[in-house]
Amino acid sequence: MPLSIHLFWSTDLVENLPFRTSSLVEKQTSMTSRLFMPWEPGQRNRSDVASREAIEELDKAIEEFLWLLSPYLMEPPAGKVLEWLVRRFRINEFNVEAILTLFLPYHESPHFAKMVTILQIKKNSTWSFLLPYKSAAQNVPRVSLVTEMLKNTDVARFVASLLPYALKKGLSHRVLIAFNAATLHDFIKRSKSLNEGTVAYLLPALLEPLQQKRKKLSKDAVIGSYILLASLSQKCELSSSALKVVVGSMAPCAHVVRGDQFISSLIAICEPQPELEGFTDGTLKTMLRIPHIKDELSSGASWVGSEKVLSPLVKGLSNRLEDAASTTLLEAIIATPTTPLSVIEILITSLLNIAVKPEAETQSLLISRHLLSLIQQRHPNLLQKSTEALSEDDESVKEAIEQLIISLSTVGLVSGQTSTREGIDMVLASANADAKVRTMAIKELVESITGKDLSSIQDIETIRSVLVARVQDSNTEVLEALYENPAAITPLFASEPKEYLSSLSLAMASQGKPKRNILRLHLTYLASSFWTSTDSSTQEEIFHQIFFPFLLFSKSRQKTAELVWDIFGTHLSQSVGSSITEWLAGCEAFVKAEAASEGKDSVDLMNQTNFNVAAKIAENIMSSDRFSAHLDSVISKLQDCHPYVKLMGYLIALALIKKLSGGHQIEIAHKILGVMAIDQLSGIDDMSQEHLTLDSTGDISLGKYIITKPNSTTALNWLQISVIAAISRIPKPTDLVLDWVSESASGSIERGHRYVSLMRTIYQLANASTTLPVLSTTLLQILFVALKDDALAFLAGIWSAGSKEDLKDSKAISLLHAAAFLEAHILEDDGVDFQTTLPTLLVPLQNPDPEVCQGALECISRIRIWLIVNFPRFIDSTPSTARATERYTPRPLCKRPAYLKVFHEEHLGRTKADKKRDVDYKYRVVCYLLSHVNALSSETVQNALLKSTATITNKARIQILLPTIQAITEKTSSMPSTEVFAPVSEEFTTRILSCFDSAAAVYLNEAAAAWDLFLQTIRTYLRSGTPLPPQQALVHSIENGLFVYLSQQRRIALCEVLLEVGSQDSSAQSLSRHVLASVLVDVPLIIHLLESLAPAGPLSSPRASKRVKMTESPEDTLPRLSLLVEILGTKSLPGSLDLITHLLDTLSKIVQALPPTQADVSYIEQLLMSAVESAASKINEVPNLSPSVIRLDILVEVIRVSGNPQTFHQALLLIASLARLAPDSVLYNVMPVFTFMGSNVFHRDDSYSFKVVQQTIDGIVPVMVSSLKENHSQPLDLYVASKEFLRVFTDAANHIPRHRRNKLFLCTFGRRPRLSRLLGTVCMLLLEKSANRIVRQSPEEVQNSLSLPASVFQHSSYELQVHTAIEILNESQRIVTHITDPKSGQPIFLEGNADGDHSAPSSSLLRRRAQALIIFVGYAFKPKAPASTSSHESSTSTVIARLITLATLPEGASNETKIDEISEAARSSMNKLLGSMSVVNFIEAVQTMLDSGDAKVQAGALELLAKRLPDVSAKTRPGITGSIVNILTAIKNLLTIQKEGQVVIYAFQALKSIATTICPGEEGSLTDIVPFVLSATKERLYAGAALGALSSMSVKLGPRTIPFFRTIISQSIAVLRGNDTDLFEDAFAILHGLLLTIPTFWGSSEVTQVVFLCMDESSSTSKPLESALSSLAKSLAKRTPAKVLLPTLLDMWQPLQSSRNLAKISAYFEVLSRALQHADRPTVLEYLRISFKNFLEALDIVKINDEAQSRVISAFKELTVKLNEAAFKPLFRRLYDWAFVEDTNDTARKVVFGHLYTSLLDFFKGLMVPYMTFLLQPFSDILASFTTLKSDNFELWSSIVQILTRTLNFDDGGFWRDDKLREISVPLTEQIEVCVKANFADGKAQLQDCFAALVESVIDDTLLKTINLNILMHTRSEDARVRIFALASSEALWRVNGGKLIGFVAETATFIAECGEDENDLVVKESFKLKDAVESVAGKIDGL
Repeated sequence: MPLSIHLFWSTDLVENLPFRTSSLVEKQTSMTSRLFMPWEPGQRNRSDVASREAIEELDKAIEEFLWLLSPYLMEPPAGKVLEWLVRRFRINEFNVEAILTLFLPYHESPHFAKMVTILQIKKNSTWSFLLPYKSAAQNVPRVSLVTEMLKNTDVARFVASLLPYALKKGLSHRVLIAFNAATLHDFIKRSKSLNEGTVAYLLPALLEPLQQKRKKLSKDAVIGSYILLASLSQKCELSSSALKVVVGSMAPCAHVVRGDQFISSLIAICEPQPELEGFTDGTLKTMLRIPHIKDELSSGASWVGSEKVLSPLVKGLSNRLEDAASTTLLEAIIATPTTPLSVIEILITSLLNIAVKPEAETQSLLISRHLLSLIQQRHPNLLQKSTEALSEDDESVKEAIEQLIISLSTVGLVSGQTSTREGIDMVLASANADAKVRTMAIKELVESITGKDLSSIQDIETIRSVLVARVQDSNTEVLEALYENPAAITPLFASEPKEYLSSLSLAMASQGKPKRNILRLHLTYLASSFWTSTDSSTQEEIFHQIFFPFLLFSKSRQKTAELVWDIFGTHLSQSVGSSITEWLAGCEAFVKAEAASEGKDSVDLMNQTNFNVAAKIAENIMSSDRFSAHLDSVISKLQDCHPYVKLMGYLIALALIKKLSGGHQIEIAHKILGVMAIDQLSGIDDMSQEHLTLDSTGDISLGKYIITKPNSTTALNWLQISVIAAISRIPKPTDLVLDWVSESASGSIERGHRYVSLMRTIYQLANASTTLPVLSTTLLQILFVALKDDALAFLAGIWSAGSKEDLKDSKAISLLHAAAFLEAHILEDDGVDFQTTLPTLLVPLQNPDPEVCQGALECISRIRIWLIVNFPRFIDSTPSTARATERYTPRPLCKRPAYLKVFHEEHLGRTKADKKRDVDYKYRVVCYLLSHVNALSSETVQNALLKSTATITNKARIQILLPTIQAITEKTSSMPSTEVFAPVSEEFTTRILSCFDSAAAVYLNEAAAAWDLFLQTIRTYLRSGTPLPPQQALVHSIENGLFVYLSQQRRIALCEVLLEVGSQDSSAQSLSRHVLASVLVDVPLIIHLLESLAPAGPLSSPRASKRVKMTESPEDTLPRLSLLVEILGTKSLPGSLDLITHLLDTLSKIVQALPPTQADVSYIEQLLMSAVESAASKINEVPNLSPSVIRLDILVEVIRVSGNPQTFHQALLLIASLARLAPDSVLYNVMPVFTFMGSNVFHRDDSYSFKVVQQTIDGIVPVMVSSLKENHSQPLDLYVASKEFLRVFTDAANHIPRHRRNKLFLCTFGRRPRLSRLLGTVCMLLLEKSANRIVRQSPEEVQNSLSLPASVFQHSSYELQVHTAIEILNESQRIVTHITDPKSGQPIFLEGNADGDHSAPSSSLLRRRAQALIIFVGYAFKPKAPASTSSHESSTSTVIARLITLATLPEGASNETKIDEISEAARSSMNKLLGSMSVVNFIEAVQTMLDSGDAKVQAGALELLAKRLPDVSAKTRPGITGSIVNILTAIKNLLTIQKEGQVVIYAFQALKSIATTICPGEEGSLTDIVPFVLSATKERLYAGAALGALSSMSVKLGPRTIPFFRTIISQSIAVLRGNDTDLFEDAFAILHGLLLTIPTFWGSSEVTQVVFLCMDESSSTSKPLESALSSLAKSLAKRTPAKVLLPTLLDMWQPLQSSRNLAKISAYFEVLSRALQHADRPTVLEYLRISFKNFLEALDIVKINDEAQSRVISAFKELTVKLNEAAFKPLFRRLYDWAFVEDTNDTARKVVFGHLYTSLLDFFKGLMVPYMTFLLQPFSDILASFTTLKSDNFELWSSIVQILTRTLNFDDGGFWRDDKLREISVPLTEQIEVCVKANFADGKAQLQDCFAALVESVIDDTLLKTINLNILMHTRSEDARVRIFALASSEALWRVNGGKLIGFVAETATFIAECGEDENDLVVKESFKLKDAVESVAGKIDGL
């Protein structure tokens, strides 16, 4: 029996389960006793021992127990319990549903997958859908479970019942609640509809969690039910009673959730359902008790559907006004701005019903009035609408409602404690329905305040409110009583003027057309009494609110207007400084004139008066100091609801627009259009003739509508149209350059942009008014007349306006207008270049709307026609644009807007077959298109251009777009990363950044500025928070070609920036890692990054000590290094030993430089080891490596210092992996560690072992040292005595672990005061052991051998280092003494033989030891530069002095006494010390060494000076000028007496360094040495060094070298004519330097020498020499004055001509070409005659050599550039005579002439075409001679055909007219037969190109027909080859110029038919090709 079953014989495990709660203890105990009693042997299964009743009881117990177990299913004991129940009771077979009850909430866990495999599930049962998961042993995804619920109602019922049952049992848990919410939510959402049966079991299940007792409510369950009920409400409609039950269940649970959760859930549930009539009282009480319900309702009022909650709520609350909480909540609902208006209407109705009830309680009445007053303040229109509706429904309450509304302003004052009973009666009487009662009440109130001061009036607020309310009374008697005593009421009204004016305005507006007697009462009081008692702001309010609405004349209000103007004239016209006089000053005269004009048409008079008054008001506003304020007032009147105010406002606005100018005019027009806010014009009769009045600016006839129908929309509409017409006439600003294509026009405050936006608005409005075509046309005519020549640019701004919705409908129309505009200008010679609109037309070409695209094509076709008509005038200025314009006509653009990009790719994409002219053409077109991206400000146009050229790979993209990229990058870099699209859009940013493609790599490599911008772009757009599109564009460019074509330095820089960005921003790491992982495949690149980012580790080589100091600390580079190694550690690396070595070195530096406890160090170590493993796994062949190649000691070090077990294990595994590559290294490094410490404590015991060693040293060493010091007072005696003791440590050095060795020696000897003086002794003993090895090793190996003594030496104090170095050198001196004098009795420390040295002679051992000691000092001692004079200087000088002594020792006489190696070592160490000194000390040391007299020491000093002086900073260099002068003097003396070769060479090298860094004051001394240098250049031994010095001196000394000028040049030329090529570079540098510094001193002799040198060496095959000569020739031509250079060169021609050496002639003309290029025009003209003569002679010579011929032609082209037409034309005639007249039989001359003319055509293009006048007849004759087979020279024939082709292509129509074309066409077509018979195979393509150019130039159809027939006639030749070529030529013509030949299809078809029946198959094949070409243009021709 299993052990687990035995465990359950006891109930201990079950009793310890977590579900033992106090409430269930008793039930659990009895259940446990039944289920977990011991299993007796006879009991096999429950059917054997139990009856049916017992089984049912057992099943119930099992089910209840499983419910108890449900929350703890994931606990380990639960698994044991289930195992028992399965084995004991087979619950997997008999209790399937109980188990599913337990496991179904965990259906996605592994436990469910295990349990389902043992369940006994029957087929076709409820749970049969689990059978597939049982067989697969998988869990059930929620999607599958919900799918089954949708199919099987039983499963859905079962799942829905789980939580309700658990809640009833008190056994719910978080997993079950989450399962219920998630599963039922998906079930409801995925159900298409829910029937009644589903709702019947689903709704109770959802309400069950809400119906628990208050203390048992679960927050999670309540929120889950809220969510599920909201989902259910979206799927089905609930009955009103059911919805009330839901709301009633939700409200009591609101206290367990947040208030906003309850409100949002309630709204979500009620929103889809019909609105409830009201909530139950219980629900209302519960909701009122919810904390902060007021705030939550206010927040939720803005949500959709909130009215479904608020409406029934306010209905219930309005019936509970006595409850303070209800009143407070209603006040909050009213005060919330987002409360739906329908809720306010319902509340108003309820409150009005209460307020007008006579039986209503006083408290309810007052509260209802209070709430109504709040509503009146916020929603007066709704209140007015509701009162009107209630009055219409019940006439009996109309009067009561009116008085109620009037008295609302007094609500709240009546109930105050300060009011008396009489006051209350008086107030209530003033609102009585009886007018007489109101009159008496008002009189009494006025009488009560008469003669009283305001401060003495009781209840002043109440009285004021009552009197102000009576202002709205419509009874004349009441108003007369009110205004009867102005002196009494004026102070009261003036104390709160806004309240009075508000009531008066309301009274005026509510009465519609006020009675004149009432109006007279109000206005007379205002003007006579109230006006003078108020301030200016109140007076302004009176004018605008009260008087202004009555200023306008109309038929219906003429008398009223006259009344108001009369009151104004009587009382207010003399009011100085007030607003009314500012507006109306001078207007009264127009009104009086109207009144005095009797007998005239009253309509016309009133109309004229209105316009006159408005114009005068406009003039007053313009002249006012408060122009802006008055203008705002006018604008506000355009929005007034009062028609008279609005009409008068429009009249004033119209006058302002006409009278203003400049920015004010544009601004007011914008404001007016914004206020009008009309999308299209309507409401008028378009067939009337009223629109004709718009053409006249002074016509006012439209104002008649104001007089006759002021309230009609027609009057307002015509007035608005007049305003729009006036705005259309606003002239464009003449002082601004308008950006018509700008997109920022609407939002900009700049005047030009505002004007453009204004015109666009007018244009859109006119086009949108499709129902009024006549009016729209009139407005457009006015607009275009105002725009004048800018109309096309304006239209371009419309069609390229991007995605602006307001201009969307106008794009196609604007294109049609533009096409009409272009059509009208085709034949006009107005000098306008319409090609400038071509880039903007690319925007609509990409529009998906076919109408827009078609409109763009129409415009392009008009431009093309315009080009054809005006091409001669524009071809020179825009040839590329012209050709491009002609190609934008493909019809697929209408059907496929994306085709434009394909079209551009086909026509502008670079191909290998492109010729230079094609490449240039494509480059220019791309530049032309993309230059508009920089020039235009519209992102739509920019995006369109970028989109259409996105697939073109051309470096022009980055070159042109670089300024734009720089601008947006600079803007974006200063912004937060989340706002990178603030200056520009996302699309534009992404497209502009995509220009960094593979074609940009070359430019980025060459241009430093572009590269810096690219790196800045990377930093800007790959930083954290930047949106993905620009990042993805950059990453895509880098990965797809850009990185591959970058130089190595650029790659390194890019990787460093990516690492920097990735390490700084964690969010950017994914993209940085992605791009770095894809590009890091080059091993040298990876190695460089590792070396640059690795922390500074211990020095391993001599070079390391001279590395540039890193500016960053390891902490700074650690994040970048972490990212780098993360990438390397997670990708596949190439198998490279070099990479492995550097990875290990980096790991070593990490281990040694960074503490293991630092963050990320262990992670970096692990990744580095993973990278090593990846690289090592790729090495298949096991190399034979020394142990030092793969340093496994680094991994041993990792194991020793790492405290991370993972690192430890990974290091061990890597050692095992590398064992196959370096087995010896494993033995050398790992085995000693295991032997010393033991494998079991390897990674734990290091610290303890080291502690033991340290304690031993601390106990023994101090005692022994003290004893030695007491017995030996002399240092040398102490050293000798301590030798054996110290050897204990030095002999054990190799046995001490490497990572402990340095620290042990340093702590023992470097930092202990008692042992510090023995540091030199320890170093000498360590050196003694390796002396034999050190003297034979290379510098790198020596560095490793000296690592231990050097480390101990360098970690001690500087004073101790100096002392130790002196002691070591003293020992070296003692050893040298013993070597030179073996009999010397002076003791030495390193005496005797060391281990392994017994066989070597004593002198050899001593010599090696001395060498080793001196070498050590050179490597280990690093002199410091003291801040001030101190003992350091003398000590360092002592060390140098000791080394000089050793370096200048005399050589020994025999091999035993020879010490030259020691001296050499001393000099080498001295050089090292000098190399690390400060500048001042170094220079002084050099002087000292130069004064030593020893040649070797001097040579070393000079060598060091030559190397170190260039490194001296510019700031320090002037400070050592005096010392440099002394050194120059010493060098001069040395050169005078010294003959030692090496010393002299180093002296010249030092001179070169001094000259390179020369400072003021050194020139004289340096000049004195020039003769010595010149002398040395003649000696072969010193020539190289001397020339090197002279190259720098010639540049730096400049004019000081004039005395030696000729000698220097002669000597340099002599060197260059020699055979020593190593000297050439310096010689060339000398000549360049002289040309640079003293060009004016170059004469004819010097120039001649250089030119002859270039000619003599021209035949050299050396590429470097050829390049250097070319550079010298360039400098000569550029620097030497033309007056000297040009005649010199011309004089050199005669001897050169006689030699006829073509190579020299070629070189000569190359120099002459450069001279002509840089010469000035007058000089060239001065020597023109002789120059041309030389050229003619040269052309005769070089006609047999193509290379020389090309040089001569190139030079002649440079000559031609300098000439004007008058000077060149005679030369051309002479050339013509030379070629065609002088010797007609000289074919070579004609060929040369052809090449020359072709070159001039290629350079000058169309300028050379007119010269064909001389050549047309000769060329025709020559072609005729070929036809008659008199000539067969292909070169001549080819040159003529190419010249004809070029002139035809370059001609602008000025030369090749029809007569000349006809003349040349016949000879050309006859060349078809010539090509075949003369076998001109290469000439066929040339002839076909010539035919294409010929046909392209022909305009005459007759000539076209002749050419076509002449070609086709050759198809009837007897020679089949001629027929084939004729057909091929015709095919080429039809494919290129098919559109021009389409009229000759019929005759062509005849020849095709004939050839189709030819006996030659090739002829037939060619005929089919021709047929295809014709049919591609004209369609099927079979029937022709």
